[in-house]
Amino acid sequence: MTQYVVPYAGVSNPLGADEINAVTDALTRDTLAMGPLGREFERRFADLLGARHAQATSSCTTALFLAAQVLELGPGDEVITTPQTFWVTTWPLQARGCTIRFADIDPDSLNLDPDSVEALVTPRTKSIWVVRHGGRAVDLDPIMAIATKYGLSVVEDCAHAPGATYKGRRVGTIGDIGCFSFHSLKNMTTGEGGAFVTNDDAYAEKARELGTIHTWGALVERDSDRIGPYRQPAYYRDPHVRSAFSKSYRDDRYLIGNNYRMSEISAALGLAQLAKLDQLNARRQEIARRLDDGLTGVPGITLQRARPEAPSVYHLYTIFYDAAVVGAPKDDFIKLLEQVEGIEIVLRYFPIHLLPEFRALGHRFGECPVAEKVYFEQQIQLPIYTHLTEDQINHLITGVRRTVNTLSGKKS
Repeated sequence: MTQYVVPYAGVSNPLGADEINAVTDALTRDTLAMGPLGREFERRFADLLGARHAQATSSCTTALFLAAQVLELGPGDEVITTPQTFWVTTWPLQARGCTIRFADIDPDSLNLDPDSVEALVTPRTKSIWVVRHGGRAVDLDPIMAIATKYGLSVVEDCAHAPGATYKGRRVGTIGDIGCFSFHSLKNMTTGEGGAFVTNDDAYAEKARELGTIHTWGALVERDSDRIGPYRQPAYYRDPHVRSAFSKSYRDDRYLIGNNYRMSEISAALGLAQLAKLDQLNARRQEIARRLDDGLTGVPGITLQRARPEAPSVYHLYTIFYDAAVVGAPKDDFIKLLEQVEGIEIVLRYFPIHLLPEFRALGHRFGECPVAEKVYFEQQIQLPIYTHLTEDQINHLITGVRRTVNTLSGKKS
């Protein structure tokens, strides 16, 4: 196994006494499920974002599944999204039989290009799902304008961007629904975990039921309070009865929920991490500034543009490689970074419209030419996490510089 000087970390942040004490305290409580810590985490996360409602989930994936169900997206509905994302952004849409339309991306931010979205709107379009790639907020105002013009919902996949802002507003609160990840790799962690966020009271009520093993639909009062000869017993408690004696569904058009809850242990860890989120994001921004300063002016290397209206929280740190300037293909550059400089590279993300499941649905190379060119020829993500040491930061800079010099035939 390669021993990297700068490995790709398996954790976003080192956990310490605060997290250990929080989890230990959770283990002494009466319940490890559906308890006060989960409710407190939801309250504090909503307060941080300035959102009306936050619902803790077992992952961002389940939060996205919940979003698709709350919006009642289904067969025949079209959803516009990005090809530059982790494939699970689209899984809830595939699972519900939606038609996915891939808009192209901005070649700098790697987020959805608003100019490519409107052309894909049809009478069947129901929703736009945006992703904050690498911690950079998408340019959401023009997308929200398109959504308003055509009566579409907007879901924000904020897996990379807890705490990030766009024009002074916290991401995840601008569209109809925001979905967050607290996976081990993310800017803050609960181990596994996520959140469903909305300012819409009706969506929040529906999500609470559907995310906690309940059903959702139109209920009406029953004419009788009996089931057969039996009336609901008054002398013992059985929560599984729910409204069986008092209500019936008006018809068979009801939704079946699932168990998407976060555990109390995860919530305890999340509370400890949430208190540090702004500090953790600030550390990533500091590292990114150091890398920007050290890599500015390197021939063949372009940095992502600073966007004051949407400062990145740098879940990922991306550079763009120009093979024509350096004189060697991107693969050679990555190979030398790994094998000579000991810098582990994990690229994010392969254009998902080219995955087998989407090719089976008719998606093809050439559909999103910007995303394809940027991925195959230009973009590279360098390791970034809060516990990078000063020596590792300096090594990233000197390693990139040396590799460019080697490939271009210059002396270091």
